[in-house]
Amino acid sequence: MDGETSGESCSVAARERRTQARYSVDEDSVLLIMSHGVPALGRMENLSLSGCRVRTRERISARVGSRIEISFKVKGAAFRFSGILVWTIGRNFAGIHFVDMIARCKAELGVIIGEMEAASAARAEAVNLAVASERTEADADPCRIATRGEVQQAIATGSGRSSRAANPKLETSSEGVPSDRRIHTRHTVDTYAVIFLINVGSALRGRILDLSESGCRIRTEERFPVGIFTRVETEFRLEGLPFRLGGVIQAIHNRNTVGIRFLDLSERKRQQVAELIGEIEQVHAAQTMAEAEPAEKPAAPAAS
Repeated sequence: MDGETSGESCSVAARERRTQARYSVDEDSVLLIMSHGVPALGRMENLSLSGCRVRTRERISARVGSRIEISFKVKGAAFRFSGILVWTIGRNFAGIHFVDMIARCKAELGVIIGEMEAASAARAEAVNLAVASERTEADADPCRIATRGEVQQAIATGSGRSSRAANPKLETSSEGVPSDRRIHTRHTVDTYAVIFLINVGSALRGRILDLSESGCRIRTEERFPVGIFTRVETEFRLEGLPFRLGGVIQAIHNRNTVGIRFLDLSERKRQQVAELIGEIEQVHAAQTMAEAEPAEKPAAPAAS
């Protein structure tokens, strides 16, 4: 317990001390705590020449400073490095610093890191171009909302833009009522989230403001750099359950707030989201009843 607490308290400082750029990966890994001798399966989430971040399936019980070994494969090359556990977050996230690296293995990893760096630079250039093209349109109307028809058309054609995208107005019926009304109630939540921009390979951190079975609204820490119809994945944890859901940007409310429509969810993920929404509804209903109870209590009889 002390190791976990100290790990959380030093996590920010440890990450600030990084001297090597880290690059996002998503690879199987095996973490072996030398003092325990029990392997922990997990996923490597980022990697640099000096260390990595992993998410394990089981709780990490080792203390910060423990010696470990980590095995993983990236871009077809297998590695096994010794390291030190430098920080932990919660029960399943750990930062590892590589030590005693063999020169040949370090050079091989360096080549792969160089390839990642080149790919990252190319993606950054793509983002800059996307930002430049979107800013003119966003400055004219920063609160664009895509209709369901626009989203479906953009996805079907594979283009990031439909022929109707120049008109940000909501599609209306003959009665003048917006035809893209939400069919699922959104519930207010407040939890940490990450938006992954699929086509450019970057991530934005923020907080979910509301959630429904069909989508969510997120406020990002930094300005949202691309426009509607961008394919994304949204990762968050709520009620103790982790989620990573595919979707598309359907609305940009302002520079830091976007609406996301979930897409291509498997039946299992769809059921998990529905169950989560059910739990949120129960909590909100219980809170509403608790707030209403004092007003419903009968007044005390007057003293005679």
